Amino acid sequence: MVWQPPVLHVRYPEDRDLHLDGRGLRLIPSHFCWRTPIALADPSLPQVLAYPVAHPPVRAPASTRDRRPAALAALVGRTRARVLAALDTTATTGELARRLSISAPSASEHVAALREVDLAHSRRVGTQVIHTLTPLGAALLSGDLPPHRRTS
Repeated sequence: MVWQPPVLHVRYPEDRDLHLDGRGLRLIPSHFCWRTPIALADPSLPQVLAYPVAHPPVRAPASTRDRRPAALAALVGRTRARVLAALDTTATTGELARRLSISAPSASEHVAALREVDLAHSRRVGTQVIHTLTPLGAALLSGDLPPHRRTS
């Protein structure tokens, strides 16, 4: 979420505007809310925005966990895998470049490639571009993808 008075920008599954009309906004941390906030929009009630709290990571078995970074790097390339992992927290292009000791154009190029396959989401806020993982990107990074079924 980004507060730019008088607007609170929230990454939300659908594009919509909620007008408070003097009702105020109640922010509620929720253990049962995952990845994106949920707005409860009833014009007769105060506006509520439930947002996810940090959940403890679901750990894969050690044998899988040990191979995952190398397998991801082999699939998408070492730097792109590092960019994907760095997006576990929201970052601007410049922040990514500094975190990973790569150039800003390189960080931008890698995020663009991840965005093309729906692993990252980018949003312009003023003069900056804010990057986050999509649910698919987070699932790939954590290994929470559904098992693959082979077809004969």
